[in-house]
Amino acid sequence: MTSTSSPQTIHQSASVGSITSVFDIGTVGGNAEAQSTSDTRPAKNVAPPSPFLAEDNTLTNFCSEIQGARVLFATDDWFAAASNLCRDDDPNFDPLAFCEQGKVMDGWETRRRREVGHDWCLIKLAKRTSRIVGVEIDTAHFTGNNVPRISLELVDLSCEEETRMVKGLPGSLERLLHGCVQGTGCNPEEVEQAEQVCRGVSAPWKEILPCTPLQPGYEASRLKFFHFDGDIKNLHGTHLRINYFPDGGVARLRLWGHWEEQDQVSPIRRPPYVPIKTGYRCTVIPHSNDVIPSRQAYEFPELSAEALGGLAVACSNKHYGTPQNLLEATLGKDMGDGWETARHPERPASWKRDNATGLVDSDLMDWCIIQLGNVATDGVARILLDTKHFRGNYPESVQVEGTFAAGENLQDEQVEWFPLVSRCRMAADSEHVFDRQSDQIENCTRKVSHVRVSIYPDGGLSRVRVFAPFDAAQEDEADYTP
Repeated sequence: MTSTSSPQTIHQSASVGSITSVFDIGTVGGNAEAQSTSDTRPAKNVAPPSPFLAEDNTLTNFCSEIQGARVLFATDDWFAAASNLCRDDDPNFDPLAFCEQGKVMDGWETRRRREVGHDWCLIKLAKRTSRIVGVEIDTAHFTGNNVPRISLELVDLSCEEETRMVKGLPGSLERLLHGCVQGTGCNPEEVEQAEQVCRGVSAPWKEILPCTPLQPGYEASRLKFFHFDGDIKNLHGTHLRINYFPDGGVARLRLWGHWEEQDQVSPIRRPPYVPIKTGYRCTVIPHSNDVIPSRQAYEFPELSAEALGGLAVACSNKHYGTPQNLLEATLGKDMGDGWETARHPERPASWKRDNATGLVDSDLMDWCIIQLGNVATDGVARILLDTKHFRGNYPESVQVEGTFAAGENLQDEQVEWFPLVSRCRMAADSEHVFDRQSDQIENCTRKVSHVRVSIYPDGGLSRVRVFAPFDAAQEDEADYTP
């Protein structure tokens, strides 16, 4: 544990170390402690306004349950659950309310400790702190059972380290799923396990409030405000540890400050599922790679390119993007820069797999027809299908066919379409390369003027690139590069 401040008395109004302690609002005279402890009028069920919000109403309460703060562990929840500390309403007291554990209290109250050590709990803050201004501790209604001393520690964890820590905390999963349960508590072995897990994280724990006395929860003495200065004020943190010395109750705890979006932590994404990898059918290169095939020089021109006269002449559906986008020389800039169809309205309630092909057992599909800028008189040498940006809506599979047609109606049943790439599985955000020299293109020597791209059952492609030998194009377009 790293200490960033030194202890001070609760009513001190001058700065000690890096903490300024303020009693109520403003400076208090030397006899304030005696006045507060002798005034035993009961706390009201409506708390006085916070001086922190009076100074800055844009502050965030990082311990707010509404904002997302959660208790991950507590040594004991016997008389009142630790989650009450994070409630956003004022603590309430009903003198007639009793339960199986005893008097109903609105806060976190532990049993009278009979084992070694002290009670503590761990809170996942609503946001990662960018700047902390102060902390507000309310012992309202805890008069003969308040915590006599308290300290606070802050730690800044990555999502991955938090996950490892929480997995080792006894009962943490149950707390996250079902909340804290009053009338429960950990045994000494569980407390020791939790202690080791918390202290075992790589990030240092920073003491932001040293062991500090608290007073009974009468109206005059219930609220304590601690302003933070110096190094503490600028600490980043994701989790707060609250230490009771040794036991007792506190009604509410509010950690005030500011957070910035750029300071928030995010989990590392799991690698996406890749249904097809480089193999005998094609070469699959994810766009996360440094080298992308379409950005490399190739011996034959891209006859489908718009710059060479390529034209999308027909399609079955263009709900989210026109197939003409497929012929751009550049990489797709986003998902809107491609051809995407609507979800097929006739798709079944549940897909089934064809065990013979390993593909979805369905003939549902959308299609588009591309006229090449020049006829591939010597056949097609390479076909590249690009699903860049299409991660949750790429086609399950794609089929590419060719034809040689001079002015015929391409949707006429008399037009002969022959396979170039039989239906093949696709992967997200990747380039799929089919090469003639690797025997990945069928009918690779047949003359082709148009290609028909069929996507099963629907979805989107970013680019379709068809390369073929063409002497005139090589001569006239020698400087053309995709």
